[in-house]
Amino acid sequence: MDIEIKDDENRVRIIVNGDIEMMTIKGFKQKLFEIGQNIDKDIELDLSNVDYIDSSGVGVLISLLKLQKKKDKKLTINKVSSKVLNVLKLSSLSDVFKLD
Repeated sequence: MDIEIKDDENRVRIIVNGDIEMMTIKGFKQKLFEIGQNIDKDIELDLSNVDYIDSSGVGVLISLLKLQKKKDKKLTINKVSSKVLNVLKLSSLSDVFKLD
C-alpha cells in the first residue's frame, strides 16, 4: 500500500493506493493517526484506488473520524471504489462517513 499526502491551506488530502487489510494496517493506522493528531485541518480520504478494506481498516477509519470530531474537524471519504462502498454499506457505515 502507498499513501500520498497533499496538504493545502484548508485541508489535508490523503490518497490511498492499495488494499487496506491486516497485512498493511499498521502503516496505514500509524500514518493516519500521525496526521490526525498533528494537523488541525479537515481530512479528505481518496479511496478510489482501494479495491479491498477489511474490518481492521474500517476500525481505523472510525477511530480517525472520532479524533476529527473531537477537534471539531471533518473527515470526508471521497472517490470511493464500488467494492469499498459495498463494505461500508454492509457495515451500516455509509451514512456515518461523509461520502462525496
